[in-house]
Amino acid sequence: MNKKYLYFIITIFLVLFFYFQQEIKSNTLYLFNETKTKITNYITFIKNSVSIHFNQAKQIELLKAENKKYENYIAKIEPKLNNCEKLKNFKYIKNPNIIFTQTISYAKLPDITSIYIDYSEKNLTTPRGLIYNNQAAGIVIKSIKNFSLAYLNNNPKTSYTVFIGKNKIPGVLFGGDIMIIKYIPKYKQIKKGDKVITSGLDKIFYEGVNVGIIQKVIQKTLYQEAIIKPFYDTLHPTFFYVVNNN
Repeated sequence: MNKKYLYFIITIFLVLFFYFQQEIKSNTLYLFNETKTKITNYITFIKNSVSIHFNQAKQIELLKAENKKYENYIAKIEPKLNNCEKLKNFKYIKNPNIIFTQTISYAKLPDITSIYIDYSEKNLTTPRGLIYNNQAAGIVIKSIKNFSLAYLNNNPKTSYTVFIGKNKIPGVLFGGDIMIIKYIPKYKQIKKGDKVITSGLDKIFYEGVNVGIIQKVIQKTLYQEAIIKPFYDTLHPTFFYVVNNN
């Protein structure tokens, strides 16, 4: 390239540069500031995004822990709520000689005829009657520290004295899958459909707790016997009154 021509181009470039120097500086500074601002904003955005992410993760962990706490609380309170629901069907009995109690658990599975209840009595020497909605449910037979062992009506070891019908014919009820009354006087007339109540003569129950209805009468040599249909449903042991003769 011709040197004169090169000098000419350089001269033109320098003239233009000095002439537009202020505009070039301004535009360059503007671009620099714009670039710097965008980079700064982008860095701030990244920092905020990271911060939000970690804050959300922390918040999620806190919410999970809180949720677990409430799940545990619900698990603990749910049985109590269920009991309260069942308690709606439990009838209040005004009697100073009975004590409210509830079932703790079955005593020994698969046997569902004996239960532990949260009733305690020192020196329990005679059985105590177990009542549900003025129905004879079983007997309390043994105190163990701060709870007691009870036999329900369908336990073969359960027994207590009863009256049959309007004439209050005496007999002794024995529990089991089939509940039967024995030692009924031969000369007394009983029939199917007669109502059975507790006699209270054995001091296990007081007189008048509903037991069941006679379904069948069996004649024996010296006595009569009667099979009954009990009022109390032994499959759902929940709340009871215990007859306290002390």
